[in-house]
Amino acid sequence: MRSAIFRAAAALVAIIIPTTVIAANPLQAHAYTTHNGLSSRDMAPDDQANTTDVGIIRSEIPRLVIYYQTTHDKAVKPISMLPLITEKNIALTHLIICSLHINKDGDITLNDHSPIHPRYGTLWQEAQVLRYAGVKIMGMIGGAAVGTFSKDTLDSADETVFNRYYNQLWEIIKRYGLEGLDIDVEQAMSQEDVERLILRLRKDFGQDFIITLAPVASAMTIQGARNGWNLSGFDYRKLMLAQSGAGKEVAFYNCQFYSGFGDAGTPNQFHQIISDNQDRALTPAKVVIGQLTSPRNGWGFVTAGALTDSVKSLRDAYGQIGGIAGWEYFNGQPGGEEEPWKWAQVMTTILRPDQTPKLKVTMEMAIKLTDVWKESAAAGMREAMSGEVRIKWKVPALEPTVDYMAMVNA
Repeated sequence: MRSAIFRAAAALVAIIIPTTVIAANPLQAHAYTTHNGLSSRDMAPDDQANTTDVGIIRSEIPRLVIYYQTTHDKAVKPISMLPLITEKNIALTHLIICSLHINKDGDITLNDHSPIHPRYGTLWQEAQVLRYAGVKIMGMIGGAAVGTFSKDTLDSADETVFNRYYNQLWEIIKRYGLEGLDIDVEQAMSQEDVERLILRLRKDFGQDFIITLAPVASAMTIQGARNGWNLSGFDYRKLMLAQSGAGKEVAFYNCQFYSGFGDAGTPNQFHQIISDNQDRALTPAKVVIGQLTSPRNGWGFVTAGALTDSVKSLRDAYGQIGGIAGWEYFNGQPGGEEEPWKWAQVMTTILRPDQTPKLKVTMEMAIKLTDVWKESAAAGMREAMSGEVRIKWKVPALEPTVDYMAMVNA
């Protein structure tokens, strides 16, 4: 699911130091103030600072989830997420920013760089606009890159070691006001330590914090658990019944129905997961069907037609399902890299038509988003030209690949 090639990033670059403003109203934006950023007042309508008139999706089920990992295009320019809320007929419920990695003897990274690297300025600013539109903004930790859940980091029996690396994760969640965390364990991790991580997140971030897991689909079945068709080491079915109560804290499972571990082209494996876990109170609403958004992203891409038939069959059987999650945003079909949001349009048609959020974008917001985009692109270009982020190369004038001004409607 996740790219297996990641490098340890340079030391933290203290350029963007945001202050989180948590709104009393859960529908209000959690905005950040930076030297060039959006504040909570920027995000609210002119006549009311404490509430919004954004059309929020009333029910999150069935969920439409998108993973956002590839943040820049081949020219090292930021890839905008905003079409997910500005284009018509998209009802996105959750956006998962990924992938966070724990590095032994180092600092936490978002893919190959510090999460506070200036190249990510556009990502964090746009995430606040999506949040304003009612989309839940989560992070994802782990994936195919080993190290995050090793015995030297978050799977350590030594509480001092665990706390050292957990605190790095805690700081990023707090700094950017993430509303949840998707835990994608693709290396051996012990049962007790995944429970420890889940319970610690619940204790530190409260009941509203969304905790999800991303198992391969086969790991959720009896046969898969017996035969080792599981990348995580621990047993998901045991976790559901854990005496610690950790399993009850999992909001839903973003199951990977691809890469040989599952197939959503038919409803059979979904049925098997529900049947095998009836005694564990695993409802269809807690199982999200993870899909590739493009055949370029792995093996096991399912066409929209086949997926539509499967979802219809599952709804006929259960009334409702947990939803669909797409890996990943930047090249989703049928639009590809030019119009990746079209995958979300197709999924909305399948899952939840006529439930799309509405967003007001002011001129001030558009100007700030444009400025932040330029800074993010310049940071990426400097790094590409020099290999050292601290060297201030003069980069050519850059213009956003997304027209923020055209989004102004208020």
